[in-house]
Amino acid sequence: MIVAFVLSLLSCHKNDEITGVDRAKALLGQWEYAAITTDRAVDINGDGIVNIDLYNTQEIRQCLKDNLTFFTERGVGEKGSYSLNENSLPCSEDTEFSNVEQDNYELVNNNTVISFDVRNEMRIVKMTQNKLVVDTDDVLGGESVIVTITFIK
Repeated sequence: MIVAFVLSLLSCHKNDEITGVDRAKALLGQWEYAAITTDRAVDINGDGIVNIDLYNTQEIRQCLKDNLTFFTERGVGEKGSYSLNENSLPCSEDTEFSNVEQDNYELVNNNTVISFDVRNEMRIVKMTQNKLVVDTDDVLGGESVIVTITFIK
């Protein structure tokens, strides 16, 4: 009887993955970091310890992990606006809620890639209404890596 109940719950599970054109609207808004990992261990902070998990270690300064990411739309036919802003823990050179980075973006490749004018593209791995997982190529600690970033709304 318990097995039947569990199976019925699993069969009712709704796939909340967002695909296709729905991604353009779902992407809009404020996102914060939930996880940042790399495909191989790196030493960004120079302490001699390599890590794959950059979010739950000291590889990235806490003030950077606190940043907020915004995706907003503009007029018809225009690229969207991307911004990275300080939150309540600003780095010493910035003030609270100041803009750290600004760029334009558009969704390409059947809405599977966020393409920017300046920064590296983000490949969408998974997207739900409240969670976005992307891969991006970067060079960290002198190593070429794939960085996987998980954002939450």
